[in-house]
Amino acid sequence: MKLEMDIKLEKKSLNRFLLYHNYVRFSGVAGVVISLAAAVVLAVKWDFWTQPQRVMLLVLALLFTVLQPLILISKGRNQLSMEEFKIPFHYSFDETGISISQKDQKQEFTWEDVRKIVFRKDSMYVYMSTVSAFIIPKDQCGNQFEELVSLAKSKTKK
Repeated sequence: MKLEMDIKLEKKSLNRFLLYHNYVRFSGVAGVVISLAAAVVLAVKWDFWTQPQRVMLLVLALLFTVLQPLILISKGRNQLSMEEFKIPFHYSFDETGISISQKDQKQEFTWEDVRKIVFRKDSMYVYMSTVSAFIIPKDQCGNQFEELVSLAKSKTKK
């Protein structure tokens, strides 16, 4: 079985990946907990804090719940403005692995090269390292997404 598709990374898919990737890890969860704790402490003990302390707690409360997501979205926008992301990537998945090509460049990976795959309802993230992944949005796979998920699951069982 060979599945082929052209994927042009879009803002919505990249933003979802960036937010997922950053907030599913321990540091992301810890950041949100810290921000929420700062917001609760600020609200409950408002009169206890001086003006500079209130400002500091407010910044801390907004840091991981508002500011970091905005920074991630901005980085994603900058990434999508790069020339290589304006042209679709051609993906080919088969029993032996994954092939990705764009213009005259081509990379091939075996299924053993894949670090992990995250299956989401609207996309699939194929991690080749701890920090980067190929984003395969469901809406760009046509009717092949379920077949692709089945193939990937069967090839990456550990």
